[in-house]
Amino acid sequence: DIGVAVDSEQGLFVPVLRNAQTLDAAQLKNSLAELIELTRNRTIAPAELRGSTITLSNFGSIGGRYASPVVLPPTVAIVGAGRSRDEVVARDGQPAVRHILPLSLCFDHRAVTGGEATRFMNAMIADLKQQV
Repeated sequence: DIGVAVDSEQGLFVPVLRNAQTLDAAQLKNSLAELIELTRNRTIAPAELRGSTITLSNFGSIGGRYASPVVLPPTVAIVGAGRSRDEVVARDGQPAVRHILPLSLCFDHRAVTGGEATRFMNAMIADLKQQV
């Protein structure tokens, strides 16, 4: 179950997307849209704001680049996405322009080790690269 940070006029809420691993892309999109609408309208049930293991936060949507979110149990980790932009990077010894998505990962060391968190982040980055 994945928490999704939702910024609203009343503050930050984290509704939970249940059984996200069973959803295809269209179902995921529709479920997220529904959660966001219920949250912003303040009609989401309190039970739907509890129980996530990992939270996704898109602070890039409001101009942020990096962040250090605070992980509160029972959440184990927060993956944050900053605002993407084109940057000049070295590619085969030459400058090249690439679209870069800054990611942040904060995690609870009581639940996972730094190595586990790094392997998770590397796997996530590899999956994101395949989607481009």
